[in-house]
Formats: sequence, structure tokens, C-alpha cells
Amino acid sequence: MSSAVNRRANHHSDVVPSSVAAAPHKVTLRQVEEAPTAKFNTSAVNAPALAAELRRRVRGEVRFDAGSRALYATDGSNYRQVPIGVVIPRDADDVVETVAAARRYGAPVLARGGGTSLAGQCCNVAVVMDLSKYMHRILALDPPNKRACVPPPPIP
Repeated sequence: MSSAVNRRANHHSDVVPSSVAAAPHKVTLRQVEEAPTAKFNTSAVNAPALAAELRRRVRGEVRFDAGSRALYATDGSNYRQVPIGVVIPRDADDVVETVAAARRYGAPVLARGGGTSLAGQCCNVAVVMDLSKYMHRILALDPPNKRACVPPPPIP
């Protein structure tokens, strides 16, 4: 059995590798993948502690108040699910930090763009990352080939 599989089989949600815990804002994808995980049980997520950690690590907005959660409980569909909290990341580093923190606390994560889903894909009992406020710039434009490179979401 590989060491990665073995680590996941023997995970402890309260144990965080020192390399992840000590990083102020720079967490590599490998560190996120190798961090111990907790099983997803949204009723067991310590939302206040998760919010506090996210406020320390994320430069973007962290919203765990009832009003913000209500705003993100819906999309263009008839589905309504109140999220655990909302993070509005400023950049990719904030996305990585959010995923790493959510993983440590056993909270699912939902990336959200324009909220235009008609079948409920934009709402869930999870930490919702709204990528539409700050991550909407054009990275590269190639008019002769009719191509553009944009981070999600393409709808501003």
C-alpha cells in the first residue's frame, strides 16, 4: 500500500503537518493533497473555528454571518441550501488556503461563479467560494485565433 493511501486511511482531523500550519499564505497543492483529511459531516464542522482560521489565512472576504449565508443559499434554480460559510478569494493563493482549511475541518467546498445554475449546482451545505468578485480578469487574449484565457468564472 502506498504511503499516501496509508496516510489517508489513518487520518486524524486535528493533526496538521507543520509545513501547512506554519505557512502564512503560501500552501502548495502538494501540501493540500498530503494534509490529513476529516470525513465530511457538515453537522460536525466547527464553523466558528473554521471561520477564525480562514480570517487569519485568507486576504479576501470571509463571511460566516447569517445574512451572507442566506444570500448564497440559492442560485437560479428552486434549490435552497444554506452554506456553512462564504469565502470571496482575491487570488489563487486564497483558493488554496480555503481548500486546505476546509479539508482540515472536514468541510466540503463549493466553487461558485456567477450563480447562474438552473439545477442547484451553485448551492450546498459547504464552504462556498465566490470567485466572481475578484477573479474575473482576462489573463490572455489571442484575437487572431479567437481565444481568451480567463480564470473562473468567465461571467463577471
